[in-house]
Order: sequence, then C-alpha cells, then structure tokens
Amino acid sequence: MNFREQLSAELSKRNTDYIASVIGYDEKLFKEIMDVALSDETHVSGRAFWVVETVWLKYPHLINTYINHLIDFLPETKKDNQRRHSLKILSTIDLRELDEDRLGILIDRCFNWLEDAVNPTAVKMFAMEIIYNYVVIEPVLASELIAVIENQFEDSTPGFKNRGEKLLKKLYKLVY
Repeated sequence: MNFREQLSAELSKRNTDYIASVIGYDEKLFKEIMDVALSDETHVSGRAFWVVETVWLKYPHLINTYINHLIDFLPETKKDNQRRHSLKILSTIDLRELDEDRLGILIDRCFNWLEDAVNPTAVKMFAMEIIYNYVVIEPVLASELIAVIENQFEDSTPGFKNRGEKLLKKLYKLVY
C-alpha cells in the first residue's frame, strides 16, 4: 500500500482505521507509516500520526523502537495534530528509560508548549502530563509546573482547568 496516497485520499476515521488494520502488528509496515509521520510533508504527516496512534493503542510495543525518533522530531513539528499525537504517546512512557539529553528536549519542549497561549488544550494537557510524570521522578520542577498551571488557569478552557486542578492537587501533595 502506498501510505502517502491513501492518507491524501481521505481524512476520516474510517480511512485511518483501514490503514491501521492493514498495518496490524507488522513491524515493517509500522516503520513505513512512522517514516511518513516523521517526514516534513505536513499534509500527510499529521494524518500518519493519527494512524500511528491508532496502531499504538492496539499494539503498544511497536512504538518502542521509535520513542527517540518521536522526541527528536518534537522541535520540528509544525502542526498541532503532530504534537497532540506525539505527546499522547509520550505521556505513557517510562521517562526513566530516556537518556538525559532526550529527556531534557522532551521536558523543555513540553514547558514551551504548555506556556504558549496559542497551543490547543489537548497539546497543553499532554505536555502537562509528561512534565508531571517527570516531577514524580525528579520533584525539582514541581514548583515551576505549579506556577505555569496557575498562571494560565484564569483564561483557560474547561478541559485545561479540569486537568490542571487534578494535577495541582497531586503537585501540592508533593511540594507541601
């Protein structure tokens, strides 16, 4: 299957599910869709990330080989859907398994996106979750995360407020 053509043909859940079913747990096909997702072709890359997430939900082990690639790709992302799908996947990994440089890239990028007012709620929520997961391991950034969440609270969406309140309760227990 030519993934680029199929992704360009139709943006729909049906098409995404179809491509994901073709890939299944085939590592070679998963590599092909990851190559498209990590490409600079923004039109198909975001759609490919949707397929990657769909396959990952069924076969989470397939993503393990690509975690470092996802993190390295973060600074290059141009589309919200690339960020959202990448961060959703990265919010579930054990951060202790990352090398220090990649962990630094991930946390820095998450703070940048969390603080940026133009980012959609979903991107901010997954960024918050990743930073919180890091804070549980290394509490040194807890106060900074609290401050960032509190600073955005007044002008934020209901989704941000809901997730922010839950994380703030956990963070207050860690800090105080």
